[in-house]
Amino acid sequence: MEGITSVLVTGSDGFIGRHLVKKLRDKGVAVEEFDITKGKDAADFKSFASIRKVDAVLHLAARTFVPDAFENPAPVYRENIGGTLNVLEYCRVNSIKKIVYASSYVYGRPERLPIDENHTTGIQNPYGRSKLIGEALCKGYYEDYGIVPVIFRPFNIYGPGQGRNFLIPSLIRQCLSDSDTIVVKDLLPRRDYIYIDDVTEAYVYAILDYNCTSPEIFNIGLGRSYSVEEIINKLQAIASTDKKIISEGQRRKNEIPDCVANAGKIIKTFGWNPKYDIDEGLRLTVSHFGAPWKR
Repeated sequence: MEGITSVLVTGSDGFIGRHLVKKLRDKGVAVEEFDITKGKDAADFKSFASIRKVDAVLHLAARTFVPDAFENPAPVYRENIGGTLNVLEYCRVNSIKKIVYASSYVYGRPERLPIDENHTTGIQNPYGRSKLIGEALCKGYYEDYGIVPVIFRPFNIYGPGQGRNFLIPSLIRQCLSDSDTIVVKDLLPRRDYIYIDDVTEAYVYAILDYNCTSPEIFNIGLGRSYSVEEIINKLQAIASTDKKIISEGQRRKNEIPDCVANAGKIIKTFGWNPKYDIDEGLRLTVSHFGAPWKR
């Protein structure tokens, strides 16, 4: 699709959304912000009544914290699935044919590493299931109404502005605190961590430059995994600390020991490549930690 000049961004005040809104506006795109903090609830279709027609939609709005989803799954399903349905209905009613949908890691315990987009899905938490159902809705609206989705499955995103409950912000706070210890539940799980600027580059390309005629799914990841212990050691080196690390030995329900993204498809299709390795990404995140981000 040519000539994208206006974009609706749901979840515009969230971690990814704030970075994306800035990048899009820097490129001269008119951004229609939509966020619960602005009185706009994607799970309530009436919230779309005052939203003007745009050229394309970037759907980020969701409840995202996995541990909370286990404790209270109903709001996760209601808001994530209902919100996606309402966004697609907004597209249908306004004849908007392009949507970029933020999915998640949906592969469960890997059968092989690295994980490509053809790997079987096997998610074992309510958040991931809600995202997978959202993918199915996107494909359904393509088949029925011609709304073409680009579906991103990012692995573990981190960077300035991430919520304080997520792993890396929590570890940075402990590194920079007055305490002489760093306490975590489990040192062993390995994850593929991808820096926020690399993620938003992919989103911007997808919404402005990628012309697809049928649904496409792309992993976004660095292509290498790191354990919690390795991340702590890197953060301590950046912060020049040498605190004692205490593991409580608590294994999360349905914990995945290791996951690594095969990002070959997006590299080949978009010409996208991560610009930030883990050390540079962590250094930038630590350096921004005192900035006025919402934590």
